[in-house]
This record gives sequence, structure tokens and C-alpha cells, in this order.
Amino acid sequence: MKIPAGTVDVFLVVTLLVCCYTDLKERKIRNVVLFPAALLALILHILLEGGAGALLWIKGLGAGIGLFLIPFALGGIGAGDVKLLGVVGSFKGAVFAFHAFIYTALIGAVLILFFLWRKKELWPTMVRIGRAIKLFFYSGFRLWDLEEENKAVAVPYGLAITLGSFVCLAGEFLC
Repeated sequence: MKIPAGTVDVFLVVTLLVCCYTDLKERKIRNVVLFPAALLALILHILLEGGAGALLWIKGLGAGIGLFLIPFALGGIGAGDVKLLGVVGSFKGAVFAFHAFIYTALIGAVLILFFLWRKKELWPTMVRIGRAIKLFFYSGFRLWDLEEENKAVAVPYGLAITLGSFVCLAGEFLC
């Protein structure tokens, strides 16, 4: 069976758009989208490349999940975000997942600044960060919770993952 070139990219783009939409609308990235997408990626890779495709899938999935484990453990992102980057890696491989991770982080930083500015929390957040850095150095590099009250601004990080992945996809076609 011959699979048209670009099929993997089309399914990745559809998956990203659906997950971005649900993250923006409901602040959820649904497993009902992620798990079938990862399975589809595996099937496509096996059909296209056999055992090498399965290995590409495993490495990509592992890299995508692994790159977001620390931010997830620190409470910076949700489990859906971790799984979404894993799915990106399952479609395109570990190197692509790493590049998407870098662009996602850069785009995510801009989005976080925008959301903080929009909620009028940018300056207070910068002051708290400055105070935390100062206390960190004065304390002999000990960490503790400096948050007086929970002022976290939720950012739909699925948007950053989608945009970061799109930058990488565009880079593939431009090169």
C-alpha cells in the first residue's frame, strides 16, 4: 500500500489544531484525541518504514514526553501538554520533538508575558521574581515557596506547542 507523501504531516497538523482548539476553549487537551493520534502515527510509520518506523515512533514519543517531564513535575504545565509534545514526537521523531520544544519554549515565553500583561499581573510578577532571586542569593541558594498567595496565570500551552510545531514544519519545507 502506497501512502502519499506528507500524510504524516497532515495528520499531525489536524491533531495539533484540534488540541489547540480544545485547549483554548476548555483548557483541556483530550486523551480521546491524543491516544488515537499516537497510535495512528505508529501505524503510519510501520507502513512507511517497517521496524525502523516503529523505532522512530518510540524515540519521538519518549523524547517529546521526556522534554516536558521537569516542567510538569514543577507544576508549570499540565499532563495534556506533556502528552501533546509526545504525540508530536511520535509523528515526526525525536529531533523534530526537540526543535519543537525549543520553539515552543520561546513562543510560550511570549504568550506568558502577553497573558500576564493582559491580566495586569506582569509588573507584580516581575517584582516577585526579582524578590525571589534576591532572597535565593542571600539565603545561600536555598529554595522555598515565596508565594504569598496563588496568583498563577493559566496559559493554554497547547497554543505554544502548536505554533512551535508549525515553525518546525515550515522549516522543513523551506530547507
